[in-house]
Amino acid sequence: MATNQVERNTRLVRALDEILDSLAFDIARPIKVLKLEEGKEVVVVQSNAFTISRIYTSGRPDGKRPHGRESYYEYFAEQLQDYKQQHGTDEGFGLTPEDWRVLFRESYDRYTRYLLFAGIKRWADVKRDTDANLAVTNMGKKYAPADIAWESYQYKGYILMMNSMANAELCLMQDDPEGALDQVNLGIQRIGKFCGECLRENYGDAENVTRERYLSNLIEFRADLESVEEGLDGERENDEDEDDDVDFLQELEALLDEGNTN
Repeated sequence: MATNQVERNTRLVRALDEILDSLAFDIARPIKVLKLEEGKEVVVVQSNAFTISRIYTSGRPDGKRPHGRESYYEYFAEQLQDYKQQHGTDEGFGLTPEDWRVLFRESYDRYTRYLLFAGIKRWADVKRDTDANLAVTNMGKKYAPADIAWESYQYKGYILMMNSMANAELCLMQDDPEGALDQVNLGIQRIGKFCGECLRENYGDAENVTRERYLSNLIEFRADLESVEEGLDGERENDEDEDDDVDFLQELEALLDEGNTN
């Protein structure tokens, strides 16, 4: 039996070595997006010489389908909808503490994925994942015990910042700078509302972090977009060289780097 296990281990390690060699990672290309036959995509990341992760780009980041659904959030959202249909109200709806923690652990994995996607500028995916995490935080706030709900809800300001930036970037990809500014202004309003919630519910530390970091970042991002728009208006009027353009994407990356360290 021991010999069989050693042989199996040897085959596994050699297969892993072949896979890593075929991926051909190098310092300049630590991220690869692989398309699968069923139409899905997987991002493979080599964070260092000995650590490699794979993240599915849709559904759950680990590729699993709990209860045949795309995510635990989708499964529990269906349970909530069924409860409303049966009772005519959502009053009394609840999940077990472990159910809520499963949801929040799934949200953390989704958070890891949208940080990666922000780095490689897959803004539609960032929007999708931040939309989902906002929905989870709101569900927890409404239906979970307060101490459990706050495990996720305290990060709502950060999620709103990333969601606003993703929406703005999607507008910029459509050559709609005014729409991008509208999205950022909406995000600032939503974060301000969240700060008010924190103060009313005596979460002053969360309000302070949200205001000084995430709200401040979004206000700075808005200023960058406004300066870009002013520069583009000047170019249309004065026919200036493209070399004079402000690279707002570099500014955004700096803001994201700052947010990632918080």
